[in-house]
This record gives sequence, C-alpha cells and structure tokens, in this order.
Amino acid sequence: MFYRSRLQASAALASLTLLAGCGLLSDSGSETEQRISVGTTSSPSTLDPAAAWDGSWELMRNVFQTLVSFPTGSTSPEPDAAEECGFTDSSSMAYRCTLRPGLKFSNGDKIDAETVKYSIDRIKTIKVKGGPAGLLGSLDRVETKGDDEVIFHLAKADATFPFILATPAMSIVPPGEYPADRIRDDGKVTGSGPYVLDSYEQGKQAELTKNPGYKGFADRKNSAVTIRYFDDSAPMVEALKNKEIDATYRGLTAEEVIGLEDNKKDNNGLQIVESVGADIRFL
Repeated sequence: MFYRSRLQASAALASLTLLAGCGLLSDSGSETEQRISVGTTSSPSTLDPAAAWDGSWELMRNVFQTLVSFPTGSTSPEPDAAEECGFTDSSSMAYRCTLRPGLKFSNGDKIDAETVKYSIDRIKTIKVKGGPAGLLGSLDRVETKGDDEVIFHLAKADATFPFILATPAMSIVPPGEYPADRIRDDGKVTGSGPYVLDSYEQGKQAELTKNPGYKGFADRKNSAVTIRYFDDSAPMVEALKNKEIDATYRGLTAEEVIGLEDNKKDNNGLQIVESVGADIRFL
C-alpha cells in the first residue's frame, strides 16, 4: 500500500482490511471531517454477503458487521456486534454470543438474536455456487435465547468456527431487505457497519460516509471514503502520482512496487506502507 505524505498515520499499526481503521489524517483537517480516496484493483463481484467471496469482502468490512471481527493488530477474533462470545465448554461443539445492546441497522431496524439467525440461515438456504456456504460445513443449527443470545450448535468439533464468523460473508443483514431464499439484487446495501454505502457504480467507484449509529470496535478516522476500482494497476499508479487518489490497496505489480520504492523521493511526496498480513506498517 502507498499513501501521500500529507496524510499522517495515527498509530504504528492500522487495519488494512478496514478503511475505518486506516488512520489516514490530513495535516490540517480534523478526524471528523477527513475524507480519503483509495484505489484498488479488487472490485466486488456482489453486494450481498450471502454470495460474497474474496474481493467483495473489503467493501463489506466497512458497511456490515459480524458478531466477531479482527481489531487492528489482533490475530484472533474479538467481539464486534457481539458483546461477548465463546465456546460453551471444552468440546468446541457449541459457540455462544451475546449481542451488544441497542444495535440497529442504518435504516433504523433493530438487530436481535433472530436477525443474526436469519442472516446465517439464509447463507445455507441460498447456497450460492462458489459462495461462502461451504464455510458453514460444521454448523448444524442456530438457536436463539431471548433477544440477545445466539448459540451455534456444531455437527462436529470446530475450534476454527470463530474465525469463520469473523469473515464478512457472515455479516448481519436486515430480514426486511434481504430475501431468505435469494440474493438481494437492487444494487443497495443495508448494514450496521462503520460506514454507510451512499452510492455504488459497479467496477467504477463506491462512496461511503460515516455511520452515525455504529456501535462496534472500529475507531474511525475518516468521515467519508471514496473507493475507486481500476481494471489494472497502471492507471491506478498514475492516479496516485497525479494526486487523484490518496492511497492504493492491492493490485500493484512487483515492478511497480520496486519502482515506487526506488523513486519515492521523486514520486510527488509518496510514502510507502508495508503490508503485514491483515495489517499495514508505516515505514
């Protein structure tokens, strides 16, 4: 990842997969008014988590919530939409989560245990070919207790189940806007994540603004984010050099990375960010 020197990092480590945690702040602007533009060659193939795999996840991490997720620098899932989660005993056959109180979607709908169950069940029901349903192979059934408790009963012991729940494919969606037996196809998104998707042009650009009702672990550093999608890396590098975008994520060739590193003093104030797993480290 590369970003401009006029942008300052607020911490040594920041989440690469959550633009809310990028910590890219202008020299003069406040956190609440900072807007950034990010270029990537990783364009979403779908806007519905039930069909999402790989490249679609980066956008979804910003507009949806999962019960557990990966805060900056974390190597294990930690509660996000959930207040707490854990296996009920040492057998790793049942995983229980208690929701944060007061969670709502961006449309105002309440998030409760039945909403979580609905979101997970529809993935298995729709079973999109090549989609995320295969991740739920160890799941037998989802049980709810009251408004805030969800228990995932497993068909076999699976210590990796929390990691599965942390994938954006397991995002929580409102039943009123996401059909139980088919993929949502109106080109819109309704979630409870750090940002709201204001507009989306497939293969071109996504416009995100801060979700005022968000409750989760993300420490948002930007009030708005524009994600520009490029077919290949060459025009993305030119856009970065021409100050049309502030940062890049994914898609640079090895030659382009080496070229930017070798000429960073002459590249219009560019600084280099080293990718380390799910994190970036500012050099």
